Amino acid sequence: MSLRRDLAAPAVVALSLLAAVTGCARAAGSHAAAGDPKPVVTPLPVTATATPSRPADIVLPIAPYLFSDAQSSQLVAAHSELVAACMRRYGFGYSVASATAPNGGLPVNESRYGVMTPEQARYGYHFMAVEMRRQRAGAAPAQNPPKITPAMAAVLSGTPGGSVNGHSVPSGGCNAEATVKLGGRNGRYGNPDIAESIQADSFTRSQSDARVLTVFAAWSACMRTGGYHYKDPNAATNDPRWSASPDPTATEIATATADVACKRRTNLVGVWSSVESGYQGAAIKLNAEALRQAQATMRRELSTAATLLGPSK
Repeated sequence: MSLRRDLAAPAVVALSLLAAVTGCARAAGSHAAAGDPKPVVTPLPVTATATPSRPADIVLPIAPYLFSDAQSSQLVAAHSELVAACMRRYGFGYSVASATAPNGGLPVNESRYGVMTPEQARYGYHFMAVEMRRQRAGAAPAQNPPKITPAMAAVLSGTPGGSVNGHSVPSGGCNAEATVKLGGRNGRYGNPDIAESIQADSFTRSQSDARVLTVFAAWSACMRTGGYHYKDPNAATNDPRWSASPDPTATEIATATADVACKRRTNLVGVWSSVESGYQGAAIKLNAEALRQAQATMRRELSTAATLLGPSK
């Protein structure tokens, strides 16, 4: 999930949004490819990085074109304040406290390559759910969202048209107005679409790359020696048995522990992240001008947010 949101979306911010902002960046989706034609990546062999000891050690080339958790929190807080100010013009007291992730939120690539540390494996494949619960527990108590009346909804989204309390409603409502003032483009603010597309496309393409398939096969053979039969790490992560329980079972924890050991033995994360970095690097070169403009927009949004929120925020 990204920070970019449709204008009609309510300006209600939850911790789960902030935790998912980059990374979903953290769990890549299936967006369309960023460049056309497809960027070409050098074939075998690949110089793999050493196995990262923790997710925070993984820094992919697209990272400078995506907002950090702290920056995302700042943008959301600024957007909320701009929406509230707009709503006051129409006589509505509308304020939503922005939830912030304590300790800076989760590492950007916390779950990108599945379970990868013994600490994560203690919770099986539920480790992300456990981390999210910890983040929520450390966050400020959530405030009840304001009750939205039909008139308020009309001002927030700009539909239906006309006036409210004697004032005309701008196109797109207060959400749209706030986005424009924040410096967003094309009706959105936050992570650039092209950066998210590159990030998602590289993840998809890497999984059919011969170099990654080779290390997947080595990992699978390693797992078989322990009695675990999975063709690749995604199959282990998505084993339907894990979703049958809200908490990890002993079998799940044992599987995740073996998963981590085999990833380290085969340097799976080092190879996979190295190959994916190659795809991202090629796409970044292919889309250099668009990404340059995206970074300019990012700087503008952050500058506006910092000015609006002041040094105390």
